[in-house]
Amino acid sequence: MLLPEIVTVGIYNSNIAAKNTVISKKRKTSMFEIELPIEDGGISYINSSSKQIKPNMIICAKPGQVRHTRFPFKCYYVHMIIHSGTLYDALMDAPDFFEIDKSETYEEIFIKLVKHYNTLSDSKEIILQSLLLELIYTITRDSTKKIKNGTSNNTYTLIEKSLKYIKENLTENLTLENVAKAMSISPIHFHNTFKTAVGKTLRDYIEEQRIKRATNLLLTTNFSLTQIAYDCGFSSQSYFSYVFKRKMKVTPREYVREIYNKYEI
Repeated sequence: MLLPEIVTVGIYNSNIAAKNTVISKKRKTSMFEIELPIEDGGISYINSSSKQIKPNMIICAKPGQVRHTRFPFKCYYVHMIIHSGTLYDALMDAPDFFEIDKSETYEEIFIKLVKHYNTLSDSKEIILQSLLLELIYTITRDSTKKIKNGTSNNTYTLIEKSLKYIKENLTENLTLENVAKAMSISPIHFHNTFKTAVGKTLRDYIEEQRIKRATNLLLTTNFSLTQIAYDCGFSSQSYFSYVFKRKMKVTPREYVREIYNKYEI
């Protein structure tokens, strides 16, 4: 399992960091950005989704997403890089926004992260990694529970079935119309239901799953880029490379070199 590379941890306060600014500029994220609001604030925007900022929520922005914020905004935050593996998959599958029942559980983790990030102890990295694993586990557990509890049994069954269908048919032409037809539901209704339950559009989810499979094939096989492209459902090698670089900030081959050099695998 590839562990996260911590980029920064801290507390953000727009009243100090962006004084006299109403709304931040749009930017494309290059890593995972997990935030726990400390108090009521403005609005957080990620791609086409938005959410009123409240203390009882988690914001989980992924690499390649476009985000900006209407201030005020005060939060704990951790920014980390994960290229692939179980932890990467868990965070990519988490909703961009979801409400939490016990914010104190997350607050305790973030307070410890901030405390140990700013120390010089020999055990700093071990403690930080254990806290990040706890945070990711808690996010996975609570976001899955929210999706299940926040929908009817029929809706949850539909979403569960559609996710399974997508993962088993990534090489197919997974348009909204085709997936909705497979689920025996109208495209408009399926789009609204899927986005509400999963926290992202069908297109974004499918693209994430294809890139996820591609990263695994790049690291575990000697397949050509063309073969990987077709095995992951992309129409061509050039389009695969374009989407991969847009999402991962590097080309497929550069990605492999980075991982091999870093982890010596």
